[in-house]
Amino acid sequence: MIIGIPKEIKLGEGRVSLTPYNVEELIRLGHNVIIECNAGKNAGFNDEEYIKAGSKVYEAKKQIYSNSDILVKVKEPVLGELNFFNPGPILFSFLHLSAVKELTDVFMRGNSTAIAFESVELDNGHLPILIPMSEIAGRMALIKGANLLTIHNKGKGILLGGVAGVYRGHVTVLGGGTAGVSAALAGYGLGANVTILEKSIKRIRYLKEILPKGINIIMSNTRNIRNSVKESEILIGTVLIPNAKAPRIVTREMVRSMKPGSVIVDVSIDQGGCIETSRATTHEDATYIDEGIIHYCVTNMPGAYPRTATEALSESLFPYLLNLISDDDLIKVLKESPPLRRGVNLLKGVITIKEIAETFNYPYKLIESLL
Repeated sequence: MIIGIPKEIKLGEGRVSLTPYNVEELIRLGHNVIIECNAGKNAGFNDEEYIKAGSKVYEAKKQIYSNSDILVKVKEPVLGELNFFNPGPILFSFLHLSAVKELTDVFMRGNSTAIAFESVELDNGHLPILIPMSEIAGRMALIKGANLLTIHNKGKGILLGGVAGVYRGHVTVLGGGTAGVSAALAGYGLGANVTILEKSIKRIRYLKEILPKGINIIMSNTRNIRNSVKESEILIGTVLIPNAKAPRIVTREMVRSMKPGSVIVDVSIDQGGCIETSRATTHEDATYIDEGIIHYCVTNMPGAYPRTATEALSESLFPYLLNLISDDDLIKVLKESPPLRRGVNLLKGVITIKEIAETFNYPYKLIESLL
């Protein structure tokens, strides 16, 4: 099996899908790995390390796509890569297709097979490849938000933790999943007044057991969202419905109620965003002001910390990649691996995820009916 690793060209993306250590293991197991020149440079891995591990390095991106059986990327293909999917190699990557109609159309026209990292799901509902990236994005959301509150960034000039006798900043986190908990703990560690809004009462009870008592955890409903948003110096959106476009649970009117110079960080922007005023930004042009509120809505937040993110991503995806390449017969592999089977977004151009199909009013077939 030939595994291809292209250089990411999405703006501000410094990650690479596999470290030289994991590449060495693939080659030890009898597979071939080809990697695009400088693919790991921004993550601190040079071409010589991949060559030493046994990989071949190609100069042209086209060579990677045309010579690979399976392509392992970090982020969804962008303009400049779309022509390679006709049908192209099997793609294993973050995709978030419910927010990217153009890419979904490309895969359908090209009869492509695409397996999404964020859709690989265990029997208990955990998303093992997404979790470490959510941890990074959650912690980063608080770091970025706190920095944007400084006056030189047009923020309110409030230090989240305050000092003795002075008001502490209020951080509101929408969603009590991995990203939300990571953001909340980071805010709590800085001494902020932190509130998590979560809609699952079972999850609320669990979070109350494991989180510090100083973190407020309340039911996510319109009234509580409205009141918490109004009080917030930083509003962090981490709402996730697997495979579906994120619901817009914060309205423009709610955003308007925030004090000027407050900050919104929408981690859900990969799936379209959970705040009405959110729109996708890049690391190069990360913020904008709407309704007097600073918005940070970068679609590949962990790409800002490529070394940490690459090592975490490579280790988390590696067991599933080994499973995926364990047999030349993809259908057999999918039949025997429920997590990978759930990860299939398209099989030979056919959408296999209901939520993606419904977003664009496209037809779909359950993956089980295609195997």
